Amino acid sequence: MTEPAILYEKQGDHVVLITMNRPESMNSINREFTRLMEEALREFNNDDDSWVAVLTGAGRAFCAGRDLKERAEDNAAGIQAKPTVIPQREIWKPLIAAVNGFAIAGGWAQAQMCDIRIAADTAMLGIAESRWNLLAPFAPALLGQVPLAAIMEILMTAKPITAQRAYEIGFVNKVVPLDQLMPTAFEYARTICENGPLSVRAHKEMILRAMGQPPQLAAPLVYHLYDKLLHSEDSVEGPRAFSEKRKPQWKGR
Repeated sequence: MTEPAILYEKQGDHVVLITMNRPESMNSINREFTRLMEEALREFNNDDDSWVAVLTGAGRAFCAGRDLKERAEDNAAGIQAKPTVIPQREIWKPLIAAVNGFAIAGGWAQAQMCDIRIAADTAMLGIAESRWNLLAPFAPALLGQVPLAAIMEILMTAKPITAQRAYEIGFVNKVVPLDQLMPTAFEYARTICENGPLSVRAHKEMILRAMGQPPQLAAPLVYHLYDKLLHSEDSVEGPRAFSEKRKPQWKGR
């Protein structure tokens, strides 16, 4: 029996592993992939017991981008193309990318939708759309995250960069040997889960919504999130645990 294009596994301790699972095509994105990825992200987002997700790829690639064979067939059939999966900003839970190999075009987008990116030292990352006269609709979100000159180089040359170079321009948080990739990603996940889950999500929402906004427009959002967080049960538990010199018992409410 053929395995699905996306694998979804609960790892315990509030952590989920999402694996892009088309290794025979370097985990390229087709319609089934897109549908199952959307389902996986929705399941993660709606599960109160799941606080952090780790995203990786099966085989030697993280994700090689759009399945251009399917795209060519669609063009021949007159089927209108749609953008591949782009950052899901409505998901305020943390997403960690464990980039195990090639992350090209839409594969770069899969990594980009994550909040923290750990890459194997052998990984290569790039945005190759201009090579095929296509457009990378996720690229504008890189503004403010990556230096402009680096964005232009990556888009215009369409050549992949090393994991180390991705680290140097600020796209990747950490580069590790391949055999340390998943342990490192899960270590990040476990560390995040030690913190108040509502606080972690509020910080993500605050930062992403405030990006590009002048301070006077961001302020109401900050006050709203601050007030909402202080009315949660966990905001009572946190200071109580501190005063009692014990670990907090988070409820996520």
